[in-house]
Amino acid sequence: MNPATGRKAKESRYRVCDNYVRFYLKYIEPHEGEIRGGRYGFGSLAELRGWESDKGFPFENLVANHALALVPHLHLEGTTIRSVAPFVLKGKRDERRGLQIDLLIQTPRVAYIVEVKRRIKIGREIEQEINEKVTAFPKRRGISIRTALVYDGELDEAVARSGVFDVLLPFSRLLGIEEE
Repeated sequence: MNPATGRKAKESRYRVCDNYVRFYLKYIEPHEGEIRGGRYGFGSLAELRGWESDKGFPFENLVANHALALVPHLHLEGTTIRSVAPFVLKGKRDERRGLQIDLLIQTPRVAYIVEVKRRIKIGREIEQEINEKVTAFPKRRGISIRTALVYDGELDEAVARSGVFDVLLPFSRLLGIEEE
């Protein structure tokens, strides 16, 4: 759904949700001939080009695939959910940067911008990232914008105290492993 108009988006995008298929398409298929011929040298995943930036996608997919489990944590029970999906807005040349939201949950009155992070240490830089996304997000009259962070790793105490995020949700709590 287009958050600026509230109508169905004209452009559809597809996202590979299965993490193995994504890994296969990105790393195995392009080198299939070399792999089958025994000519592909491979030591560890860290040696794969782009691996550091790509390893966050499986975690984002995991959260996106279980997005409806977020509903009670966002206090949206009994609310009509219009859309739950990653969101991308291409930037126009010379006007603004693009916008990429890990997960956008839209109801008739609220748009939740959900940031998904998996790092050993999640620091204060996350506050600037979410503030930039909120600023760039298309505004619509009558719709409030809220923010949530689903994370795996150690969250800086300053982020927890800052109030920048309306909801802070450790992934273990989303899975039901950790009590609220």
